[in-house]
Amino acid sequence: MSEYQDTDVNNCIKYGKYQEALKILNSIQKENPLSDDDLLKKKYVQIFICLDKGEFQKGIKLADEMIQESQERKNKLRECDAYIGKIENYMCLGFINECLEIIETGERVLSEIRENLIKEIKLRQAYFIFLKGRISQDKYEIFPSIRYFRQSYEIRKEINDQFGMLWSLLNWGVSIIAMGDFKKGEKYLNESLNIALDLNITVALLWSLIHLGWIKYHFMDLKSGISLAKKGLSICEQRNIKYVTTFYHDLLGHIHLVKGNLNEALFFFNKSQNIRLENDYNHILHYSYHSIGEVHRRKGELRQSLNYYKKCLDNSFIELRSIFKPKYLSIIGKIYGELGDFPTAKKYLLKSLNLQSKRGIFVYHSLNLNVSIAKTYHYLINLSIENDDIEEISKYLDELYQISIKYSNFKELDQLYHLNKAIVYKSSNRLRDKIKAGIIFKNIAEEKIINHEINIEAMTNLCEILLYEFELTGNQEILIKIENLLNKLLNIAHNQYLYDLLAEIYFFKAKISLLHLDIKNARSLLTLAQEIANKYDLKILAKKISYEHDYLLKNIDEWEEKSKMDLTLKERFSKIRYEFLFSKMVKSKIDILPNEHDSPIYLVILNIIDGHCLYDKIFREINIVDGNLIAGFISAINLFGKEAFSSSESIDRIKHGDFMITLQSKDNFLFGYVFKGFSYSAITKLENFVKKLFKINILVEELSYSIQIHIEISEKTKLEIDKLVLKFFHEKIDNV
Repeated sequence: MSEYQDTDVNNCIKYGKYQEALKILNSIQKENPLSDDDLLKKKYVQIFICLDKGEFQKGIKLADEMIQESQERKNKLRECDAYIGKIENYMCLGFINECLEIIETGERVLSEIRENLIKEIKLRQAYFIFLKGRISQDKYEIFPSIRYFRQSYEIRKEINDQFGMLWSLLNWGVSIIAMGDFKKGEKYLNESLNIALDLNITVALLWSLIHLGWIKYHFMDLKSGISLAKKGLSICEQRNIKYVTTFYHDLLGHIHLVKGNLNEALFFFNKSQNIRLENDYNHILHYSYHSIGEVHRRKGELRQSLNYYKKCLDNSFIELRSIFKPKYLSIIGKIYGELGDFPTAKKYLLKSLNLQSKRGIFVYHSLNLNVSIAKTYHYLINLSIENDDIEEISKYLDELYQISIKYSNFKELDQLYHLNKAIVYKSSNRLRDKIKAGIIFKNIAEEKIINHEINIEAMTNLCEILLYEFELTGNQEILIKIENLLNKLLNIAHNQYLYDLLAEIYFFKAKISLLHLDIKNARSLLTLAQEIANKYDLKILAKKISYEHDYLLKNIDEWEEKSKMDLTLKERFSKIRYEFLFSKMVKSKIDILPNEHDSPIYLVILNIIDGHCLYDKIFREINIVDGNLIAGFISAINLFGKEAFSSSESIDRIKHGDFMITLQSKDNFLFGYVFKGFSYSAITKLENFVKKLFKINILVEELSYSIQIHIEISEKTKLEIDKLVLKFFHEKIDNV
């Protein structure tokens, strides 16, 4: 190899351009045999190409070969390079403990080099220190990782190792972000990104974009987060870089999750999971299981969520990193609590608490309070109160207080402690304690929002305290205070994309309307709540709201009777107080709904303008006393349709004798479905039928043509619609 070629190869390696280095080495090898050092250099390049491609097992095999060949040639410098390459690939498979042993060996070999190669030795010395930082970072030992990255950066800067500097800066920034200092972390990431752009280092560019995307996510700049993710994903796809691709799918999934787009989030999480399964990226599979489990938890599908979180625990790699096992134990405990299994919930939460205490974990990655020891105490306190297990509550509260004092610069921890203190006061039967609880809840609710979950919980608990006060005094001004609180909660729900909360607040407002005997407004609010739950695939929530709406309709006579009784608001409230407790509201997962479905009676498609019948289907024999029952259905549907679709206060169902009717309009058509039983499955069936019908252009065209020239649809069209009807209205909606 000529001196010129040697310089080219070394420069390519120096700046991480491994493919270019390999191309030069291969072209030289075609003409002349490579020297022993150049052969080792070629193997080193191949190891890092495997790393960039995500072919880690192959990279490890090549590293082992290089170690042996270096030892045979007594080339200690290249032996150290082989150890570095092996560690890089090992870390991507989660073998952290093995990496520490290899670093120790590598540093020993490096210290044995007697040649005057100061810069070459410092280059590798800095790399081993950098790898120690990576290991500390992976184990969530944040302060040691920052120290190692700073040391490696200083050495690399001293020898002007630009390529090494960008990686030290990138990981230094990530560790600083883990402490919660996003601005400083972003500064280091941008410095790293600038070097990556100057040197045209694709892999470094990709990792910088990912972490910058997560910063945008944290600050709710979701548009920028999506833009960065799509930019990085495009580069990954062009270069077939699979490993890094999974992290971009994770980022996009979490952005959609925070926006309440649960199905879109699930789409990206599943893509990430599939790539990890296909390529044996087993050490990061638990990220996918956690994300998918969270989607199911948000949907209210707790059993499915539980299965995925248990898969996280089954992943042996979580033992290597101090954060993950207690985190998943805590989430599983919370889910068991929501399912009403108190003993199992407590068992998991105490296991989590024990691990967190042993490992000294108090504040987690990026100060995420949801996965901290403080939040575990919060779950235990709430769970203990709900199940009258008060023995340890004082101990839990005191531990939470000590944490808030130790980390006094974290306002969230102080708020969480006071929130739990108020929750304990609220559980007391003494009026004085309830007043204390109300004062604390009010203070938190009025403070600047740092963690919206804490403020939301304070506000919902304050609503219950105010309702308790209203029950005692009957003062109508208290209801105005509650309405103001609900409006604040609506604002938070809109700003934070909390569609489950949004639906619940409208549900609660419907209850307030019932208290005022404004049945029409109550029904409109219930319809709005269910529309939100349906739109964002919150199936459990939608089903429970629908059941409440059905229950109201079935007892409409009783409500109308109440309006004639001339009761005061206080007297009305005393009869239905239980329904107003937030803790007993529709979000509660413990309540068991009847596992029943609708029974089809009649389906009709009308011209929405003049009510002309285009298609109808009778599902069962009906005893039509005067031959006018079906005509009565059509008349009711027409009347209902005009009311429902000519007003902003739409109603999605009516009661007609012993029957229920639900409607949907689309383009020039009005679809009416008459049934007995529960509305949730009926509404879902009708929606699915309409969606499918409009995907079959020829049927829609035939129906539209029938409207235009006022003729009946053809027998062929009727038979095709019959097939669709049979498919959608004779199958049950799964019990979610």
